[in-house]
Amino acid sequence: MDLPFELKVHPNYLHIKHPPGMVIDPDSTQEMWTQVGRLCFEHGRAKVLIEAEKPEKRLDTMTAFDSGRILAENTSGLTIAMCFYNYEVDDLTTFLKTVAQNRGVRVEFFSDLESALEWLGIKAGELTDQPH
Repeated sequence: MDLPFELKVHPNYLHIKHPPGMVIDPDSTQEMWTQVGRLCFEHGRAKVLIEAEKPEKRLDTMTAFDSGRILAENTSGLTIAMCFYNYEVDDLTTFLKTVAQNRGVRVEFFSDLESALEWLGIKAGELTDQPH
């Protein structure tokens, strides 16, 4: 199956890197969270780092709620750091995060890689790829 992002499997986490032009909308979030949940299960990982450059958000309050709910349905029990460069965390982003957290997903947004990795509990020595 072709993935719409680059996937690296590390010893303690999955690293997902989206190409430029990522759009956050109801359709893309449904697909992404389904794939993330499946990949975590297949690779036995509970931590995920998602990177993207200035993703475009196309959500309103109801679709942000649905996106948070879908995130939780597919990734319950996981820890997800979203490292979005040049992205402004706003009320909708915070709302989506709250919906997901209230349903068992640890999720946080970051604008720099170092902070995201630190929050995930990833040490510098754990950054090498695992063969698969």
